[in-house]
Amino acid sequence: MTSGEKMVGQMAGLGDDQVTYLGRSEYKRTALIPIRKRGKMAPTAGRYDCIVIGGGLGGMVCSLALLKRGKRVLLLEKGHMVGGCQGYFTRKGFLFEACLHSVAETHVGGPVMKVLSSLDMKILPSFVQFDPSLPFIFPDAAYAVPKGKKNYLALLKKLFSEETDGIEKIFRKMDDIYDGIGKLPEVIPSVERYSGKVFQELLDECINNKRLKAIISGFWGYLGIPPSRASALILSGFNGSICNHGNYLPEGGITHLVKPLADSIRGKGGEIRLKSPVKKIVLKEGRATGVILENGEEVEGRAVVSNVDANLTFFSMVGEENLPIAFADRLKQLTPTLSAFSVYLGIEGDTAIPSGLCPANLVYPSDDMDAQYEAILKGDIERMPYVISIPTLVNPSLSPAGHHIVTLFAPMPYRIKDFGGWEEKKPEITERLIKVAEGVIPGLRQIIVVKDSASPDTLFRYTGNAMGAVGGWDYTPHSLANRPANETPIKNLWLTGHWTNPGVGIHGVIQSGYMTANLIP
Repeated sequence: MTSGEKMVGQMAGLGDDQVTYLGRSEYKRTALIPIRKRGKMAPTAGRYDCIVIGGGLGGMVCSLALLKRGKRVLLLEKGHMVGGCQGYFTRKGFLFEACLHSVAETHVGGPVMKVLSSLDMKILPSFVQFDPSLPFIFPDAAYAVPKGKKNYLALLKKLFSEETDGIEKIFRKMDDIYDGIGKLPEVIPSVERYSGKVFQELLDECINNKRLKAIISGFWGYLGIPPSRASALILSGFNGSICNHGNYLPEGGITHLVKPLADSIRGKGGEIRLKSPVKKIVLKEGRATGVILENGEEVEGRAVVSNVDANLTFFSMVGEENLPIAFADRLKQLTPTLSAFSVYLGIEGDTAIPSGLCPANLVYPSDDMDAQYEAILKGDIERMPYVISIPTLVNPSLSPAGHHIVTLFAPMPYRIKDFGGWEEKKPEITERLIKVAEGVIPGLRQIIVVKDSASPDTLFRYTGNAMGAVGGWDYTPHSLANRPANETPIKNLWLTGHWTNPGVGIHGVIQSGYMTANLIP
Protein backbone atom coordinates (compact mmCIF):
# COMPACT_ATOMS: atom_id res chain seq x y z
CA MET A 1 0.00 0.00 0.00
CA THR A 2 1.18 3.56 -0.57
CA SER A 3 2.07 6.00 2.20
CA GLY A 4 -1.07 7.99 1.38
CA GLU A 5 -3.20 4.88 1.85
CA LYS A 6 -1.43 4.05 5.10
CA MET A 7 -2.27 7.53 6.35
CA VAL A 8 -5.96 6.99 5.62
CA GLY A 9 -6.00 3.69 7.45
CA GLN A 10 -4.22 5.03 10.49
CA MET A 11 -6.45 8.10 10.64
CA ALA A 12 -9.32 5.60 10.74
CA GLY A 13 -7.66 3.83 13.65
CA LEU A 14 -7.66 0.49 11.85
CA GLY A 15 -4.95 -2.05 11.33
CA ASP A 16 -3.79 -3.11 7.88
CA ASP A 17 -5.92 -6.24 8.09
CA GLN A 18 -9.06 -4.18 8.75
CA VAL A 19 -8.87 -1.74 5.86
CA THR A 20 -9.58 -2.26 2.19
CA TYR A 21 -7.29 0.33 0.64
CA LEU A 22 -8.36 2.17 -2.45
CA GLY A 23 -5.01 2.34 -4.21
CA ARG A 24 -2.44 -0.22 -5.33
CA SER A 25 -0.80 -2.56 -2.84
CA GLU A 26 2.64 -1.19 -2.12
CA TYR A 27 3.91 0.77 0.88
CA LYS A 28 7.02 2.53 2.02
CA ARG A 29 7.09 4.20 5.45
CA THR A 30 7.88 7.88 5.05
CA ALA A 31 8.04 11.20 6.88
CA LEU A 32 5.16 13.60 7.63
CA ILE A 33 4.69 14.54 3.97
CA PRO A 34 5.15 11.20 2.20
CA ILE A 35 7.67 11.17 -0.62
CA ARG A 36 7.79 7.87 -2.45
CA LYS A 37 11.08 6.64 -3.82
CA ARG A 38 11.13 7.97 -7.34
CA GLY A 39 11.62 5.52 -10.15
CA LYS A 40 11.46 5.89 -13.90
CA MET A 41 8.07 6.19 -15.55
CA ALA A 42 7.46 4.23 -18.73
CA PRO A 43 8.08 6.68 -21.59
CA THR A 44 5.27 7.89 -23.84
CA ALA A 45 5.15 10.30 -26.73
CA GLY A 46 3.56 12.98 -24.51
CA ARG A 47 4.71 16.56 -24.65
CA TYR A 48 4.10 17.00 -20.93
CA ASP A 49 5.45 15.08 -17.97
CA CYS A 50 2.27 15.87 -16.06
CA ILE A 51 -1.17 17.25 -16.88
CA VAL A 52 -3.00 18.76 -13.89
CA ILE A 53 -6.79 19.04 -14.16
CA GLY A 54 -8.25 21.89 -12.11
CA GLY A 55 -6.67 25.22 -11.22
CA GLY A 56 -7.65 25.38 -7.54
CA LEU A 57 -5.00 25.84 -4.85
CA GLY A 58 -4.22 22.11 -4.74
CA GLY A 59 -3.69 21.97 -8.49
CA MET A 60 -1.51 25.09 -8.52
CA VAL A 61 0.69 23.95 -5.62
CA CYS A 62 1.04 20.51 -7.21
CA SER A 63 1.99 22.08 -10.56
CA LEU A 64 4.59 24.34 -8.98
CA ALA A 65 6.11 21.52 -6.92
CA LEU A 66 6.39 19.39 -10.06
CA LEU A 67 7.99 22.24 -11.99
CA LYS A 68 10.57 22.66 -9.26
CA ARG A 69 11.53 19.03 -9.85
CA GLY A 70 12.11 19.79 -13.52
CA LYS A 71 8.85 18.36 -14.84
CA ARG A 72 7.04 19.78 -17.87
CA VAL A 73 3.58 20.72 -16.61
CA LEU A 74 0.27 21.72 -18.18
CA LEU A 75 -2.44 23.04 -15.84
CA LEU A 76 -5.97 22.93 -17.29
CA GLU A 77 -8.75 25.07 -15.78
CA LYS A 78 -12.33 25.01 -17.05
CA GLY A 79 -13.11 28.52 -15.80
CA HIS A 80 -11.91 31.96 -16.79
CA MET A 81 -9.50 32.21 -13.85
CA VAL A 82 -7.47 30.00 -11.53
CA GLY A 83 -8.18 29.76 -7.81
CA GLY A 84 -11.11 27.34 -7.74
CA CYS A 85 -13.13 27.84 -4.56
CA GLN A 86 -10.69 30.63 -3.73
CA GLY A 87 -11.70 32.72 -6.70
CA TYR A 88 -12.71 36.36 -6.49
CA PHE A 89 -14.75 38.98 -8.32
CA THR A 90 -15.21 42.75 -8.27
CA ARG A 91 -18.30 44.93 -7.98
CA LYS A 92 -18.06 48.74 -8.01
CA GLY A 93 -14.60 48.87 -6.45
CA PHE A 94 -15.16 46.02 -3.96
CA LEU A 95 -13.10 42.85 -4.37
CA PHE A 96 -15.12 39.93 -3.03
CA GLU A 97 -13.50 36.60 -2.15
CA ALA A 98 -15.89 33.82 -3.12
CA CYS A 99 -15.32 31.39 -0.25
CA LEU A 100 -12.39 32.62 1.85
CA HIS A 101 -13.11 33.30 5.53
CA SER A 102 -9.84 32.37 7.21
CA VAL A 103 -6.80 30.13 6.79
CA ALA A 104 -5.25 27.89 9.44
CA GLU A 105 -1.70 26.55 9.76
CA THR A 106 -0.07 29.64 8.20
CA HIS A 107 1.97 30.58 11.27
CA VAL A 108 5.74 30.92 10.89
CA GLY A 109 7.18 27.42 10.68
CA GLY A 110 3.72 25.91 10.16
CA PRO A 111 2.88 23.35 7.45
CA VAL A 112 1.47 25.85 4.94
CA MET A 113 4.43 28.21 5.17
CA LYS A 114 6.84 25.28 4.90
CA VAL A 115 5.17 24.20 1.68
CA LEU A 116 4.97 27.69 0.15
CA SER A 117 8.56 28.49 1.18
CA SER A 118 9.78 25.32 -0.53
CA LEU A 119 8.33 26.27 -3.93
CA ASP A 120 10.77 29.07 -4.82
CA MET A 121 7.93 31.45 -5.60
CA LYS A 122 8.73 34.85 -7.08
CA ILE A 123 6.77 36.47 -4.27
CA LEU A 124 6.16 34.54 -1.06
CA PRO A 125 2.68 35.38 0.30
CA SER A 126 2.42 36.61 3.87
CA PHE A 127 -0.48 36.15 6.25
CA VAL A 128 -2.09 38.40 8.86
CA GLN A 129 -3.15 36.91 12.18
CA PHE A 130 -6.20 38.36 13.83
CA ASP A 131 -6.84 38.74 17.53
CA PRO A 132 -9.13 37.43 18.82
CA SER A 133 -8.91 34.44 16.53
CA LEU A 134 -12.65 33.94 16.27
CA PRO A 135 -15.80 35.00 18.16
CA PHE A 136 -18.62 32.53 18.71
CA ILE A 137 -21.77 34.64 18.90
CA PHE A 138 -24.92 33.38 20.67
CA PRO A 139 -28.18 35.33 21.18
CA ASP A 140 -27.27 36.28 24.75
CA ALA A 141 -23.46 36.39 24.70
CA ALA A 142 -20.33 36.30 22.55
CA TYR A 143 -17.21 34.29 23.32
CA ALA A 144 -14.00 35.36 21.64
CA VAL A 145 -11.16 32.90 21.16
CA PRO A 146 -8.24 35.11 22.23
CA LYS A 147 -4.75 34.89 20.83
CA GLY A 148 -2.86 32.20 22.70
CA LYS A 149 -4.33 28.98 24.10
CA LYS A 150 -3.46 29.88 27.70
CA ASN A 151 -5.62 32.98 27.43
CA TYR A 152 -8.50 30.96 25.97
CA LEU A 153 -8.33 28.36 28.72
CA ALA A 154 -8.20 31.06 31.38
CA LEU A 155 -11.32 32.68 29.87
CA LEU A 156 -13.26 29.41 29.76
CA LYS A 157 -12.27 28.50 33.33
CA LYS A 158 -13.40 31.91 34.53
CA LEU A 159 -16.77 31.62 32.81
CA PHE A 160 -17.32 27.94 33.66
CA SER A 161 -15.40 27.48 36.92
CA GLU A 162 -17.28 24.27 37.75
CA GLU A 163 -15.84 22.70 34.58
CA THR A 164 -12.16 23.54 35.23
CA ASP A 165 -11.00 19.92 35.34
CA GLY A 166 -13.04 19.01 32.25
CA ILE A 167 -11.66 21.99 30.31
CA GLU A 168 -8.10 20.91 31.08
CA LYS A 169 -8.92 17.34 30.15
CA ILE A 170 -10.57 18.00 26.78
CA PHE A 171 -7.95 20.47 25.60
CA ARG A 172 -5.23 18.03 26.57
CA LYS A 173 -6.96 15.33 24.54
CA MET A 174 -7.50 17.64 21.55
CA ASP A 175 -3.85 18.71 21.63
CA ASP A 176 -2.74 15.08 21.72
CA ILE A 177 -4.90 14.35 18.68
CA TYR A 178 -3.73 17.47 16.82
CA ASP A 179 -0.07 16.69 17.52
CA GLY A 180 -0.65 13.04 16.61
CA ILE A 181 -2.16 13.87 13.23
CA GLY A 182 0.99 15.86 12.49
CA LYS A 183 3.09 12.76 13.11
CA LEU A 184 1.24 10.44 10.73
CA PRO A 185 1.92 7.86 9.37
CA GLU A 186 3.33 6.89 12.79
CA VAL A 187 0.92 4.93 14.97
CA ILE A 188 -0.38 7.47 17.52
CA PRO A 189 -2.54 6.09 20.40
CA SER A 190 -4.72 9.20 20.72
CA VAL A 191 -5.44 9.23 16.99
CA GLU A 192 -6.22 5.52 16.96
CA ARG A 193 -8.54 5.83 19.95
CA TYR A 194 -10.71 8.63 18.54
CA SER A 195 -10.45 8.10 14.79
CA GLY A 196 -13.67 6.12 14.57
CA LYS A 197 -15.54 8.40 16.99
CA VAL A 198 -17.55 11.56 16.60
CA PHE A 199 -16.59 14.72 18.45
CA GLN A 200 -19.70 14.48 20.67
CA GLU A 201 -18.20 11.41 22.33
CA LEU A 202 -15.06 13.35 23.22
CA LEU A 203 -17.18 16.22 24.55
CA ASP A 204 -19.33 13.96 26.70
CA GLU A 205 -16.25 12.35 28.26
CA CYS A 206 -15.07 15.67 29.63
CA ILE A 207 -17.78 18.35 29.76
CA ASN A 208 -21.29 18.61 31.23
CA ASN A 209 -22.36 22.23 30.59
CA LYS A 210 -24.36 22.52 27.36
CA ARG A 211 -23.18 26.05 26.49
CA LEU A 212 -19.57 25.10 27.09
CA LYS A 213 -19.97 22.12 24.76
CA ALA A 214 -21.38 24.47 22.12
CA ILE A 215 -18.41 26.84 22.51
CA ILE A 216 -15.74 24.15 22.34
CA SER A 217 -17.52 22.71 19.30
CA GLY A 218 -17.83 26.16 17.76
CA PHE A 219 -15.78 25.43 14.66
CA TRP A 220 -18.49 23.05 13.41
CA GLY A 221 -20.26 26.00 11.81
CA TYR A 222 -17.47 26.13 9.25
CA LEU A 223 -17.95 22.44 8.45
CA GLY A 224 -21.75 22.37 8.39
CA ILE A 225 -21.85 19.14 10.40
CA PRO A 226 -22.53 19.01 14.17
CA PRO A 227 -20.40 17.24 16.80
CA SER A 228 -22.82 14.31 16.86
CA ARG A 229 -21.78 13.55 13.26
CA ALA A 230 -18.36 15.18 12.81
CA SER A 231 -15.12 13.24 13.18
CA ALA A 232 -13.44 13.70 16.55
CA LEU A 233 -10.14 13.99 14.68
CA ILE A 234 -11.24 16.82 12.42
CA LEU A 235 -12.82 19.04 15.08
CA SER A 236 -9.92 18.35 17.45
CA GLY A 237 -7.58 19.35 14.63
CA PHE A 238 -9.41 22.64 14.09
CA ASN A 239 -9.31 23.39 17.82
CA GLY A 240 -5.66 22.42 18.14
CA SER A 241 -4.62 24.49 15.14
CA ILE A 242 -6.53 27.70 15.81
CA CYS A 243 -6.23 27.70 19.60
CA ASN A 244 -2.47 27.04 19.49
CA HIS A 245 -1.46 28.92 16.35
CA GLY A 246 -4.24 31.38 15.52
CA ASN A 247 -6.39 32.30 12.55
CA TYR A 248 -5.13 34.13 9.46
CA LEU A 249 -5.93 35.77 6.15
CA PRO A 250 -3.54 36.36 3.24
CA GLU A 251 -2.12 39.85 3.55
CA GLY A 252 -3.73 41.87 0.78
CA GLY A 253 -6.44 39.27 0.15
CA ILE A 254 -6.72 35.96 -1.67
CA THR A 255 -5.31 37.49 -4.87
CA HIS A 256 -1.97 37.76 -3.03
CA LEU A 257 -1.96 33.99 -2.71
CA VAL A 258 -3.50 32.95 -6.04
CA LYS A 259 -1.61 35.38 -8.30
CA PRO A 260 1.91 34.60 -7.00
CA LEU A 261 1.22 30.89 -7.47
CA ALA A 262 0.03 31.41 -11.04
CA ASP A 263 2.89 33.80 -11.87
CA SER A 264 5.44 31.35 -10.46
CA ILE A 265 4.00 28.47 -12.49
CA ARG A 266 4.36 30.49 -15.69
CA GLY A 267 7.76 31.84 -14.60
CA LYS A 268 9.11 28.32 -14.22
CA GLY A 269 7.93 27.33 -17.69
CA GLY A 270 4.60 25.78 -16.75
CA GLU A 271 1.61 26.29 -18.99
CA ILE A 272 -1.81 27.35 -17.71
CA ARG A 273 -4.77 27.04 -20.06
CA LEU A 274 -8.02 28.70 -19.00
CA LYS A 275 -11.47 27.85 -20.38
CA SER A 276 -10.19 24.34 -21.08
CA PRO A 277 -12.58 21.81 -19.52
CA VAL A 278 -11.51 18.17 -19.66
CA LYS A 279 -13.97 15.61 -20.99
CA LYS A 280 -12.02 12.37 -20.73
CA ILE A 281 -8.86 10.96 -19.23
CA VAL A 282 -7.24 8.79 -21.89
CA LEU A 283 -6.35 5.25 -20.81
CA LYS A 284 -4.08 2.85 -22.66
CA GLU A 285 -3.43 -0.61 -21.26
CA GLY A 286 -4.82 0.47 -17.91
CA ARG A 287 -2.70 3.59 -17.47
CA ALA A 288 -3.46 7.29 -17.91
CA THR A 289 -1.70 8.73 -20.94
CA GLY A 290 -3.37 12.10 -21.37
CA VAL A 291 -6.70 13.89 -21.63
CA ILE A 292 -9.33 14.87 -24.18
CA LEU A 293 -10.72 18.39 -23.83
CA GLU A 294 -14.35 19.33 -24.36
CA ASN A 295 -13.37 20.82 -27.73
CA GLY A 296 -12.03 17.44 -28.86
CA GLU A 297 -8.32 18.22 -28.53
CA GLU A 298 -6.24 15.37 -27.15
CA VAL A 299 -3.20 16.21 -25.02
CA GLU A 300 -0.67 13.55 -24.11
CA GLY A 301 1.12 13.33 -20.80
CA ARG A 302 3.17 10.84 -18.83
CA ALA A 303 1.01 11.41 -15.72
CA VAL A 304 -2.35 13.01 -14.98
CA VAL A 305 -3.34 14.67 -11.70
CA SER A 306 -6.98 15.45 -10.95
CA ASN A 307 -7.73 18.35 -8.62
CA VAL A 308 -11.45 18.22 -9.44
CA ASP A 309 -14.45 16.36 -8.04
CA ALA A 310 -13.56 12.70 -7.46
CA ASN A 311 -16.92 11.43 -8.73
CA LEU A 312 -16.47 13.43 -11.93
CA THR A 313 -12.91 12.17 -12.24
CA PHE A 314 -13.66 8.47 -11.87
CA PHE A 315 -17.22 7.99 -13.09
CA SER A 316 -17.14 10.44 -15.99
CA MET A 317 -13.56 11.18 -17.06
CA VAL A 318 -12.26 7.63 -16.43
CA GLY A 319 -15.49 5.62 -16.63
CA GLU A 320 -16.74 3.12 -14.06
CA GLU A 321 -16.05 0.25 -16.45
CA ASN A 322 -12.33 0.99 -16.07
CA LEU A 323 -12.32 0.95 -12.27
CA PRO A 324 -11.82 -1.96 -9.85
CA ILE A 325 -15.27 -2.94 -8.55
CA ALA A 326 -14.31 -2.56 -4.88
CA PHE A 327 -12.91 0.92 -5.50
CA ALA A 328 -16.04 2.09 -7.35
CA ASP A 329 -18.32 0.65 -4.66
CA ARG A 330 -16.33 2.35 -1.90
CA LEU A 331 -16.45 5.66 -3.72
CA LYS A 332 -20.24 5.44 -4.05
CA GLN A 333 -20.55 5.15 -0.27
CA LEU A 334 -18.89 8.52 0.34
CA THR A 335 -20.91 11.71 0.70
CA PRO A 336 -19.79 15.24 -0.25
CA THR A 337 -19.96 18.09 2.22
CA LEU A 338 -22.94 20.41 2.23
CA SER A 339 -23.02 23.30 -0.18
CA ALA A 340 -23.59 26.90 0.92
CA PHE A 341 -25.47 30.11 0.28
CA SER A 342 -23.35 33.28 0.38
CA VAL A 343 -24.34 36.93 0.37
CA TYR A 344 -21.69 39.49 -0.63
CA LEU A 345 -22.23 43.01 0.67
CA GLY A 346 -20.34 46.26 0.20
CA ILE A 347 -21.30 48.66 2.98
CA GLU A 348 -20.50 52.30 3.69
CA GLY A 349 -19.11 53.69 6.93
CA ASP A 350 -15.84 53.09 8.77
CA THR A 351 -17.67 52.83 12.08
CA ALA A 352 -20.51 50.59 10.92
CA ILE A 353 -18.92 47.39 12.25
CA PRO A 354 -19.59 46.85 15.99
CA SER A 355 -16.51 46.48 18.19
CA GLY A 356 -15.64 42.90 19.03
CA LEU A 357 -16.24 41.53 15.55
CA CYS A 358 -13.33 39.91 13.69
CA PRO A 359 -12.59 39.11 10.07
CA ALA A 360 -14.39 35.78 10.71
CA ASN A 361 -17.29 35.32 13.14
CA LEU A 362 -19.50 32.28 13.77
CA VAL A 363 -23.10 32.97 14.79
CA TYR A 364 -25.31 30.41 16.53
CA PRO A 365 -29.02 30.86 17.31
CA SER A 366 -28.95 28.39 20.24
CA ASP A 367 -26.93 25.77 22.14
CA ASP A 368 -28.80 22.92 20.45
CA MET A 369 -26.39 21.91 17.71
CA ASP A 370 -28.43 19.02 16.37
CA ALA A 371 -31.52 21.22 16.05
CA GLN A 372 -29.44 23.73 14.09
CA TYR A 373 -28.25 20.98 11.78
CA GLU A 374 -31.85 19.99 11.11
CA ALA A 375 -32.57 23.65 10.33
CA ILE A 376 -29.73 23.60 7.79
CA LEU A 377 -31.23 20.58 6.06
CA LYS A 378 -34.60 22.36 5.85
CA GLY A 379 -33.18 25.70 4.70
CA ASP A 380 -34.49 27.41 7.86
CA ILE A 381 -32.29 30.51 7.82
CA GLU A 382 -33.47 31.90 11.16
CA ARG A 383 -32.51 28.73 13.08
CA MET A 384 -29.23 27.72 11.46
CA PRO A 385 -25.63 28.79 12.15
CA TYR A 386 -23.84 31.09 9.72
CA VAL A 387 -20.55 32.96 9.26
CA ILE A 388 -20.06 36.72 9.10
CA SER A 389 -16.82 37.45 7.29
CA ILE A 390 -15.37 41.00 7.30
CA PRO A 391 -12.01 40.73 5.51
CA THR A 392 -11.58 44.51 5.26
CA LEU A 393 -10.84 44.62 9.00
CA VAL A 394 -7.35 43.36 8.11
CA ASN A 395 -7.30 44.03 4.35
CA PRO A 396 -8.89 47.46 3.86
CA SER A 397 -7.63 47.67 0.27
CA LEU A 398 -10.38 45.24 -0.79
CA SER A 399 -12.98 48.03 -0.60
CA PRO A 400 -13.12 51.76 -1.39
CA ALA A 401 -11.98 54.08 1.42
CA GLY A 402 -14.59 54.46 4.12
CA HIS A 403 -16.30 51.18 3.24
CA HIS A 404 -16.24 47.53 4.31
CA ILE A 405 -17.02 44.12 2.87
CA VAL A 406 -19.40 41.85 4.76
CA THR A 407 -19.91 38.29 3.51
CA LEU A 408 -22.63 36.08 4.99
CA PHE A 409 -22.06 32.35 4.57
CA ALA A 410 -24.70 29.75 5.48
CA PRO A 411 -24.20 25.99 4.96
CA MET A 412 -26.97 24.59 2.78
CA PRO A 413 -27.94 21.32 1.08
CA TYR A 414 -27.74 21.26 -2.69
CA ARG A 415 -31.44 20.46 -2.85
CA ILE A 416 -34.16 20.87 -0.21
CA LYS A 417 -37.44 18.98 -0.33
CA ASP A 418 -40.48 21.12 -1.23
CA PHE A 419 -38.24 24.20 -1.31
CA GLY A 420 -38.33 25.21 -4.94
CA GLY A 421 -35.43 26.13 -7.22
CA TRP A 422 -32.52 28.27 -6.12
CA GLU A 423 -33.05 30.74 -8.94
CA GLU A 424 -36.50 31.67 -7.66
CA LYS A 425 -35.50 31.45 -3.98
CA LYS A 426 -32.26 33.43 -4.28
CA PRO A 427 -33.73 36.93 -3.61
CA GLU A 428 -35.77 35.68 -0.65
CA ILE A 429 -32.86 33.81 0.99
CA THR A 430 -30.59 36.81 0.44
CA GLU A 431 -32.96 39.16 2.26
CA ARG A 432 -33.66 36.70 5.06
CA LEU A 433 -29.95 36.21 5.70
CA ILE A 434 -29.38 39.97 5.78
CA LYS A 435 -32.23 40.35 8.27
CA VAL A 436 -30.75 37.66 10.52
CA ALA A 437 -27.32 39.34 10.35
CA GLU A 438 -28.83 42.62 11.54
CA GLY A 439 -29.00 41.00 14.96
CA VAL A 440 -25.20 41.25 14.97
CA ILE A 441 -24.68 44.34 12.77
CA PRO A 442 -27.64 46.66 13.54
CA GLY A 443 -28.90 48.70 10.59
CA LEU A 444 -26.94 46.60 8.10
CA ARG A 445 -29.60 46.86 5.40
CA GLN A 446 -29.52 50.67 5.42
CA ILE A 447 -25.79 50.93 4.65
CA ILE A 448 -25.56 48.41 1.78
CA VAL A 449 -24.20 49.92 -1.44
CA VAL A 450 -23.38 46.67 -3.30
CA LYS A 451 -25.17 43.34 -3.01
CA ASP A 452 -24.68 39.99 -4.71
CA SER A 453 -25.24 36.37 -3.73
CA ALA A 454 -24.31 32.81 -4.66
CA SER A 455 -26.46 29.71 -4.24
CA PRO A 456 -25.49 26.02 -4.25
CA ASP A 457 -26.23 26.07 -7.99
CA THR A 458 -23.67 28.87 -8.37
CA LEU A 459 -21.05 26.82 -6.55
CA PHE A 460 -21.76 23.79 -8.72
CA ARG A 461 -21.55 25.87 -11.90
CA TYR A 462 -18.18 27.42 -11.06
CA THR A 463 -16.44 24.52 -9.30
CA GLY A 464 -18.04 21.41 -10.80
CA ASN A 465 -18.07 19.90 -7.29
CA ALA A 466 -20.77 17.28 -6.83
CA MET A 467 -23.88 18.85 -5.28
CA GLY A 468 -22.06 22.18 -5.01
CA ALA A 469 -19.89 20.82 -2.19
CA VAL A 470 -17.67 23.39 -0.47
CA GLY A 471 -15.15 20.97 1.02
CA GLY A 472 -14.82 17.67 -0.80
CA TRP A 473 -16.00 14.65 1.20
CA ASP A 474 -18.00 15.28 4.36
CA TYR A 475 -16.31 15.27 7.76
CA THR A 476 -17.69 12.06 9.25
CA PRO A 477 -15.40 9.31 10.59
CA HIS A 478 -16.55 7.08 7.70
CA SER A 479 -15.52 9.55 5.00
CA LEU A 480 -12.23 10.31 6.71
CA ALA A 481 -11.37 6.61 6.82
CA ASN A 482 -12.45 5.84 3.27
CA ARG A 483 -11.47 8.84 1.16
CA PRO A 484 -9.47 7.79 -1.91
CA ALA A 485 -5.70 7.93 -1.67
CA ASN A 486 -3.55 10.37 -3.65
CA GLU A 487 -2.34 7.43 -5.74
CA THR A 488 -5.28 5.86 -7.58
CA PRO A 489 -5.86 2.32 -8.91
CA ILE A 490 -5.31 3.71 -12.43
CA LYS A 491 -1.58 3.77 -13.06
CA ASN A 492 -0.19 7.28 -13.66
CA LEU A 493 -3.44 8.89 -12.43
CA TRP A 494 -3.23 10.82 -9.17
CA LEU A 495 -5.54 12.90 -6.98
CA THR A 496 -4.88 16.11 -5.11
CA GLY A 497 -7.00 18.64 -3.22
CA HIS A 498 -9.93 18.21 -0.88
CA TRP A 499 -11.10 14.90 -2.42
CA THR A 500 -8.01 13.07 -1.13
CA ASN A 501 -5.38 13.38 1.62
CA PRO A 502 -5.09 15.37 3.80
CA GLY A 503 -7.66 17.61 2.12
CA VAL A 504 -9.52 19.38 4.95
CA GLY A 505 -9.62 23.17 4.67
CA ILE A 506 -7.44 25.51 2.65
CA HIS A 507 -4.36 24.44 4.58
CA GLY A 508 -5.11 20.77 3.83
CA VAL A 509 -5.55 21.48 0.12
CA ILE A 510 -2.20 23.27 -0.06
CA GLN A 511 -0.46 20.40 1.72
CA SER A 512 -2.23 17.91 -0.52
CA GLY A 513 -0.85 19.56 -3.65
CA TYR A 514 2.69 19.25 -2.34
CA MET A 515 2.14 15.70 -1.12
CA THR A 516 0.83 14.49 -4.48
CA ALA A 517 3.63 16.15 -6.45
CA ASN A 518 6.24 14.35 -4.36
CA LEU A 519 4.56 10.98 -4.74
CA ILE A 520 4.70 11.11 -8.54
CA PRO A 521 7.82 9.39 -9.96
